[in-house]
Amino acid sequence: MRKLMGLLVVVVLMMSIFAPVSAAGTATGYVVHGIPGLVVDVYVDGNLFVEDFKPDTIAGPLVGPAGQSGYIVIVPANGDPAKPALAATVSFNAGANVAIVAHLTEAGAPTLSIFDNDFSKTGAGQTRLIVRHTAAAPAVDALFFPGTANELRVGPLANGQQTAAGLPAGSYTAALVPTGTSTAAYGPFSARLGAGKVYVAYAVGSLSGGTFKMLTQEINVGE
Repeated sequence: MRKLMGLLVVVVLMMSIFAPVSAAGTATGYVVHGIPGLVVDVYVDGNLFVEDFKPDTIAGPLVGPAGQSGYIVIVPANGDPAKPALAATVSFNAGANVAIVAHLTEAGAPTLSIFDNDFSKTGAGQTRLIVRHTAAAPAVDALFFPGTANELRVGPLANGQQTAAGLPAGSYTAALVPTGTSTAAYGPFSARLGAGKVYVAYAVGSLSGGTFKMLTQEINVGE
């Protein structure tokens, strides 16, 4: 329970770093740990709130009251909070729904990125796919139905960027390739995307370090 409540506090304090603070309402968030090989502790205003937060983990949804802010410090597990790997003073906006991602830059340095989540309803018979590039890798393209007459290329997508598309529900084959090439950095892989659902895919890890992978999240939003 201590870890869960601590993670809740971290989420509500970290939301909408870019937005004005509101005095009322709630905000919703997910926390994504995409830094390979690094178990971390999280401090808020000097107090330990989350310990042993493991990589390749997506936590949430967590909902908290709007109108709070704090100083967030992330350190390797059992590390010195006076020597943070990441630190920021953040606040959040009423009504926000965001993902806070601890990940690697293209050059391999740890960083935080915040993404707005579009978890509104889809159209009838539709699905929504969101792809987020949060890996130590160059810009990539997403290839749908690679190597077929129906091949579709979407990109380029650089580190810290996302792309989203509304699609007919159904089965898809896809791969991530370095921009301008057709050699898969990840995939090809197949998935069935259901109607009334949002699928969020995070590219995390390091391509050159052999830890590149996709973390996926499925949210039922309705049609």
